[in-house]
Amino acid sequence: MRFRSLEIQGFKSFPDKTKLTFNDGITAVVGPNGSGKSNIADAVRWVLGEQSSKTLRGGKMEDVIFGGTQARKPQGYAHVQITIDNSDRALPYENDLVTISRKLYRSGESEYRINQNSVRLKDIYELFMDTGLGRDGYSIIGQGKIAEIVSAKSTQRREIFEEAAGISKYRYRKAEAQRRLEGAEENLLRLRDILLELESRVEPLRVQSEKAAQFLEYAAEKKTLEISLWVLTLERSKQVLREQEDKILLCKTEHDEIQAEIDGIEKSINHLFAQMQELAVQIDERRQKTREIEDLSAKSGADIAVMRNDIAHNESSIQRIEAELTQSGASDSDLDEKIRTYEDGIAQKEDALNDLHAGQQKTREEIDAFSARRTECAGRIDALKERRYALSQSINEVKLSSASSGSLIDETIERLASIKDNALVRDENLIRVQKEQADCTELLAEIADNIQSLQNAQKGYQLKLESRQKKMDSLAANRREYEDKARERLQKAQLLFNMENSMEGFSQSVKYIMAQAGKGALHDIYGPVSRLITVADEHALAIEIALGAAMQNIAVKDEAVAKRAIGMLKESRSGRATFLPVSTVKGNRLTEGWLDTADGFVGVAAGLVRYEERFAGIINQLLGRIVIVRDLDCATAIAKRAGYKFRIVTLDGQVVNAGGSMTGGYAAKSAGILSRAKEIDALKAEAKGLQEQMARLDGELKALQAEAAELRAVAAGIDGELKTAQEDKIRYESEKKRLDLAYEEAVRVKEQAALEYDQLTARLEELKGQNVSNSELLGDLTHQMEEVAGNLARLGSQRDDCQSRVEEAANRFSEGKVREAALENEIAGIRQMIAQLVSQKENQAAHTAELERQKAEHAAEIEAIGERIAGAEAQRETYARQAEALNAEIREMAARRNESEAQSSRLRAGEKEILARRETAARELARLEEKKTALQSEYDGIISRLWDEYEITRSQASEAAQPVEDPAKAQRRLGELKSKIKALGSVNIAAVEEYKEVSERYTFLKAQVEDVEKSRAELGKLINDLTRDMQNIFAENFQKIAGHFAKIFTELFGGGRAELALTDPANILDSGIEIYVQPPGKIIKNLAALSGGEQAFVAIAIYFAILKVRPSPFCLLDEIEAALDDVNVVKYAQYLRTMCHKTQFITITHRRGTMEEADVLYGVTMQEEGVSKLLELNVSEVEQKLGIK
Repeated sequence: MRFRSLEIQGFKSFPDKTKLTFNDGITAVVGPNGSGKSNIADAVRWVLGEQSSKTLRGGKMEDVIFGGTQARKPQGYAHVQITIDNSDRALPYENDLVTISRKLYRSGESEYRINQNSVRLKDIYELFMDTGLGRDGYSIIGQGKIAEIVSAKSTQRREIFEEAAGISKYRYRKAEAQRRLEGAEENLLRLRDILLELESRVEPLRVQSEKAAQFLEYAAEKKTLEISLWVLTLERSKQVLREQEDKILLCKTEHDEIQAEIDGIEKSINHLFAQMQELAVQIDERRQKTREIEDLSAKSGADIAVMRNDIAHNESSIQRIEAELTQSGASDSDLDEKIRTYEDGIAQKEDALNDLHAGQQKTREEIDAFSARRTECAGRIDALKERRYALSQSINEVKLSSASSGSLIDETIERLASIKDNALVRDENLIRVQKEQADCTELLAEIADNIQSLQNAQKGYQLKLESRQKKMDSLAANRREYEDKARERLQKAQLLFNMENSMEGFSQSVKYIMAQAGKGALHDIYGPVSRLITVADEHALAIEIALGAAMQNIAVKDEAVAKRAIGMLKESRSGRATFLPVSTVKGNRLTEGWLDTADGFVGVAAGLVRYEERFAGIINQLLGRIVIVRDLDCATAIAKRAGYKFRIVTLDGQVVNAGGSMTGGYAAKSAGILSRAKEIDALKAEAKGLQEQMARLDGELKALQAEAAELRAVAAGIDGELKTAQEDKIRYESEKKRLDLAYEEAVRVKEQAALEYDQLTARLEELKGQNVSNSELLGDLTHQMEEVAGNLARLGSQRDDCQSRVEEAANRFSEGKVREAALENEIAGIRQMIAQLVSQKENQAAHTAELERQKAEHAAEIEAIGERIAGAEAQRETYARQAEALNAEIREMAARRNESEAQSSRLRAGEKEILARRETAARELARLEEKKTALQSEYDGIISRLWDEYEITRSQASEAAQPVEDPAKAQRRLGELKSKIKALGSVNIAAVEEYKEVSERYTFLKAQVEDVEKSRAELGKLINDLTRDMQNIFAENFQKIAGHFAKIFTELFGGGRAELALTDPANILDSGIEIYVQPPGKIIKNLAALSGGEQAFVAIAIYFAILKVRPSPFCLLDEIEAALDDVNVVKYAQYLRTMCHKTQFITITHRRGTMEEADVLYGVTMQEEGVSKLLELNVSEVEQKLGIK
């Protein structure tokens, strides 16, 4: 097992995805302080399950996520993944490479994965237990932790020695067993408490259960008696209700006749009322129209007054307008004079302003001229300064070039020689990588073809399996359906069989007689009529209705048998029954020939049933004069034709009785005592057919399951081959990527070397030429610098003179601008006054024209109003004539309405007597209805009590009721039962079931207690065995570690002696561990007396001793040699090298001695603040190329 790679992203100072690859030997990670070296060790510790943020050098676990810098945003998660080479199968996975990863989000969500499969933290702990890589292992030694093994207390050193001795897994198992033992003890205590509680409940529940059973027995008898008495009461109430309904019908008829007479009178009155209403409406309409005409006349008068007022108003307006026109003509001349005065003032001001503009223009030209000269001087000065700076830079560059040209030429020559020497190595490397690429590509193509073939086969078998599974699911569903149907049929058949055996539906007396016959107490009993006949399904309902209660009549041999049976019923008080002696009962069938051709005729009832010939007389007696027809219409037609001489029953159970009465309504399909036996046979036959179907489906299912099992076995084999091929593909694709990168790198290195060689050759020639011209160029540049300085002084003087002249002219120009602004403001004010006067004059002219227009409008309006007044007066006269005509019509209609009111009053007087008669009839009807309601309420009350007490309907009650021969006796028995139930007191009905449950639970828990006690004993034995194994293993390995420590200490310190000892050898598993050392030439009584370097070296010797006894696959050492001097660092590194054949070392260091011994160097830098970057150097390859080793 080897550590192959580490991938970090978003962890501490590594925001970007960073990958470190590790080979055998020693890999060193170097870099300046604060660059993030130790974050690599933290990443490994974190991915292996470290939960202490303090150990990871943070305040909280979220601190391991990259927190951002000024240039970078914070990361949302941290992710670390290690890849371990598992070719030796040290880990329990069938993969050559095993990946372990951990991911933490800022939200606090965390996930662990092994080979990309989500696992628990516990799984990772258990995976590395006793490998040295566990939580308390010795494979990862953190910064500053090396000396803790020396400075710690003796008891605190145990953890690392237990991991080294290989008993961590045993201790873990022991702890698990102890936890399970504690759980078993708690379970045992809890179970015993529950058992004790159940023991206290069992006996009281048994007593309550017996009491509840007695109660249920009394309650059942009470229910039967109470229902029977209520049913008897219901039958009596029903008869009384029918009589009451007949009385109500007669009273209702009388009431309806009186009401018809009243309705006639009301109709006449309503007709007269309608006439009066119509007249009233017409009168109101005419009155309304009269009011409207009067309103219009009044409105016309008001309009005339308004119009006359408008004429007066218009005349007044004309007078006002004429006065305003006279006043407006006088003010126009005054406005013209003011305008001329202001225009003269503007002319004078504008002349002065023009003179001032001319002076300002001259001053502006003077300023522009001197400014242009000043700008020109400044531009030439800036150009000279830039020239001076450029010359200065050139002089410095020439001097620097002269100083460095010699050394650059030497370095270039040396580099050209190096590039030429390494060309052969680069070419060989490129050829090797190309060959490996071709081999890998060819192998990948073969693997891809194999995978495609396996996937096709896998899909084929998967499709076959899915097809078989669908068939099996369909067959299983069909079988379940058949099974449910068969179970349903058998259950129903069993129910009907039980009912048939118990003679369900037969009266108590029939059951009694048949029971006595079964016992042999009575002979020659043939049974009830329903059992003597068989009937087709389509006729069953009709025959059952036709027979009615006669189905329970009992056929016997002769009268003597009938007498004996009646005597037994009487003696046993078992009810009454009808007996049919075969010897005496003789019946005849109908012989109406025309029935065969009658519409809807089915047959005579006796001819539609099958029976033994000896019972022909009885069947003819019961069914010989009953006709079965299709429907009620056919029944009524046949009955009418036959003169209602015989009984007719329809197929749906409607009856036309002899004499003409009819019985009918809804009748359920027959499933009663008549067709019960036949239905049982049909159900059994149907169930047998379903079971045969089930057997056939079972055979098909078994064949399909065998076929599917065979397909799964083949598919499993293909899955295994496919998994292996895919793993090979992943491995070789990874290798191909590595080779592609290696090839690209080799080509890049070759091309870069060639380009560098060409560039260096050109550069060498350039440097040689440059040396020749540097001296000449330096003299020329110095002369140019002197000329530039003289020109700068001359131009500076000219620029200052121009500046003073510009400032003087600018002052004059500013004063002129102030005078210009004052004149312009005065002119603008005068112009504004003129504009106001002109606007006033224009407004006055417009006003005069508007007055003339208004005057003309008022005159025209006066003329129009006069015409409207004449029209309005003519309309008023028309309105007066219309109102007089309407008033005459109103008077005539009022007279007709008065006549209708008189006639209506006469009808009302005659109606009063009839209303009194109706009131008397209504009171009688109400009295009868009230009595019926009381009877119905009593009837419904019993129905409600049946439902409230027993949740049964009226029909169910009739079926459940028993004949009551002596109601008084039954009532007394009911009272006795109620007294007995009351005497029982409080009864817990649930006690029967509860007693059963508690009793079963008590038995179950008792068995559980025994199981837990057995488990406790087994766990105790396991703990003792683990303790013994731990003692033996720890003792053996501790002695080995102590021996190696003494030897390694002497080698590292160059002498002296060292010892490891247990503080309590008798208690080896809890004993502390003491360290005794004596460096050469020293006497040490306390480890604290050692220097920091010596303490570190002692701790290193202990770790080396542990690795000798239990070599860890790899170790990560974080600056554990920091406290050593240079000589001891070399010793440490050399000893590290001696153990590389068994352990892979990754060391974080800044010590030269350790770096020199490393095979690969990783450099950690922080070019960007807060962000760590990696550089890799394979020291072994470099040394080999340079020929150092």
